Amino acid sequence: MLFVFILQGMMHAVPASDARLLVLYYTYSGVTETLAQAIADNCGGTLLEVVDHGNYPRPESSTTYNYANNERSQIDAGVWPEIKTKVDSFDQWDAVIICTPLWNGKMANPMLTFLHNHASKLAGKQVALAVTSWSSGIANVVNDAHNQLPGSTFVGDALHISYNDRLKIPTMSSQWVGTLDFEVEAVDRPMMLVVENNKTFTATLADNATAEAFKALLPLTLDMTELNGNEKYNYLSTSLPKNAVNPGTIHAGDIMLYGSSCVVLFYETFATSYTYTRIGAVDDPTELAQALGSGNVTVRFMIEGKPGDINGDNEVNVSDVNLLINYILLDTGGSPAPGYADFNQDGEVNIADVNALINYILN
Repeated sequence: MLFVFILQGMMHAVPASDARLLVLYYTYSGVTETLAQAIADNCGGTLLEVVDHGNYPRPESSTTYNYANNERSQIDAGVWPEIKTKVDSFDQWDAVIICTPLWNGKMANPMLTFLHNHASKLAGKQVALAVTSWSSGIANVVNDAHNQLPGSTFVGDALHISYNDRLKIPTMSSQWVGTLDFEVEAVDRPMMLVVENNKTFTATLADNATAEAFKALLPLTLDMTELNGNEKYNYLSTSLPKNAVNPGTIHAGDIMLYGSSCVVLFYETFATSYTYTRIGAVDDPTELAQALGSGNVTVRFMIEGKPGDINGDNEVNVSDVNLLINYILLDTGGSPAPGYADFNQDGEVNIADVNALINYILN
């Protein structure tokens, strides 16, 4: 059972690890790719490489710099080089971290071109900047970024990795990511009711004090007792606010409070003379009776956590890795936190998500 609450238009600051981040990078020698990977590992971000036209002389030499200089002169004249990377929308990310090399004291041409091509789509988006260079200062790269993205909001100070810093990329990137706070739309994390057979149901909480108090208790694993062939119940160890009324008819999927501490999940529809306080209701109870069965059943009420919090206990640790592995190997058809099982956000849930989750935890 998945309860979803969205407070539209309200924003609050969160650390990078709690935001949905795109880590965008261009690399020529591989150093910037190493930096981008380290940043993504530290914040759980999605990596995207800007791919150039393939005509730059390799390996890196004075010829490369001359080519880049001539190309930059063309850019200054309004002629932009081709690149192979295009993004249709950035809506799925709260912010973008841009990782780019410095070329001849300025932003590398392929990244500059990408920002130019996508400036309108990045308008209103929060961005942070990380730059690699041999030894030069990065002031001109920062200026290039601001000039190409006048409608974006820059977060924090730019990270500079010089040649002498390259062996310190893991440490420096971790420290830098820790300084970043992003403003994101306030969204209450979804909640779920997971039956012991791992069947889940979406539902909506009532707008009352009882529902709020119940939510504050989560996660809860309740051993629910069968009664009358139409309900499962559990007496909590604490009391909740109540405002009981007679609903006249109980509907399959209703989640009610009986008295001040008895949580009742109904799986059949029938007339009643009893009084209850509404907690919420399952949106589609079609398979609820089958999932709950005819006897006592264990049901877990939980708040879906941040990405990687697969079990909804508000922490990201090895227990989440174990649950994700079991989900993949057993192919249960449902996940305790389906919105976050796809940890690397590639549209699939597989061993790559396990590897990404382990790297996130270790870093």
